[in-house]
Amino acid sequence: MNYILKAHVSYDKAFRTIIHKYSFPRWALRIFYKVGYYTVTYYYSLRWLSAKNGYGTKPAGIINYFSRIGFSIRRARSLIRDEVKQLSRTKRISLLHSYPEFLVKDLLNHMSEKELDKMLKKLNVRKRWLRINTLKTSYESAYKCLEETGIIYQRKNFPDYMVYVEHPKWDPIGHNKCVKNGYVVPQDLASAYVVEALELDRDKYFLDACSAPGLKYSLAFMLTDNKLYGFAIDLSSKRMRTGQILLKRLGVDSSRTILINADSGNIKLSRVFDYALVDAPCSGLGSVYSDPAVKLNTNRRSKLEQYHKKQYRILKNILRYARRVVYATCSIHPLEGEEVIERIVNEGLAETNKINLPGLSTAYKGFNISNSTYRVLPHTMNSQGFYIAVLESKVAGK
Repeated sequence: MNYILKAHVSYDKAFRTIIHKYSFPRWALRIFYKVGYYTVTYYYSLRWLSAKNGYGTKPAGIINYFSRIGFSIRRARSLIRDEVKQLSRTKRISLLHSYPEFLVKDLLNHMSEKELDKMLKKLNVRKRWLRINTLKTSYESAYKCLEETGIIYQRKNFPDYMVYVEHPKWDPIGHNKCVKNGYVVPQDLASAYVVEALELDRDKYFLDACSAPGLKYSLAFMLTDNKLYGFAIDLSSKRMRTGQILLKRLGVDSSRTILINADSGNIKLSRVFDYALVDAPCSGLGSVYSDPAVKLNTNRRSKLEQYHKKQYRILKNILRYARRVVYATCSIHPLEGEEVIERIVNEGLAETNKINLPGLSTAYKGFNISNSTYRVLPHTMNSQGFYIAVLESKVAGK
């Protein structure tokens, strides 16, 4: 936790870094991982309890307090429920589910207390989704592989290539042979919905403006049976190299792919694409169950304002080079969703298109584009939280 607060890294990266410094027995790693995961997930709750009981707000004090109650998150949550009854609703919800208070305050402007309570509670629950990769295997072969390797799953009606993993949810899955061979891909349901919103046709030109590591890009090729002409852009050369390896492993046709290491916020392109995806850099506040460290790394509204500026800049530029653009962020805050698109539409750069995908909710209330852009809500879809807007550009080619 101390490393996350100082280095602003993901939970998994912090965990790997720390365990490499010490000699822990392998049998203990799963226990340490889960204790650490819950400590970070309920950081704000534990910090408040720690301070109230005289242990202070520094990581050492928080851990000492958590140790005193037996590292029991159930006990901590029970204590919180008893303690917060007389507090303001913003403070109460913030402490019950352990989210920054500014986030709760902002979201209460757009949704009821009851719905917000459901969403934040569900977002804290560990889960795992897998995507069957039909570029490498058939559905039945993938199901057989999963069963042979001990993965217990539920099939999804839509999209039918997604499966929900009931077990294991905690063990690393990267070494599973189904994943290593590219038959299945760890990918959230909400992420798949972003690509479905593109409504891709074969033999069209597709631009992925923030591509690496390439999960959505590879899904676009899968949905068109490798019959796209794709351009993948990312600012990070390291992530692009990782993405190149991933795309090869997943069976994406490299002869139809061009990888570009560049900033999509100012890149100049020589053609207009049929489709573009702007899965913009964001806070990740919709991916808490995958990485609880996002709560600690986004503890101020000013951080979201920085993301908003970057998201707007990238989307504004890409609208010049594509007719149909899907904008998406893995965030539950409107600054990274509704407020970006409201700004784009008000400036006459694009207009929103309605889409019809099972389970999608309309965007937060209070915006002109509330009924024509969408959210994948964690408590209704058992997934990450995503914002999705489908745009028809008014400036493409100009």
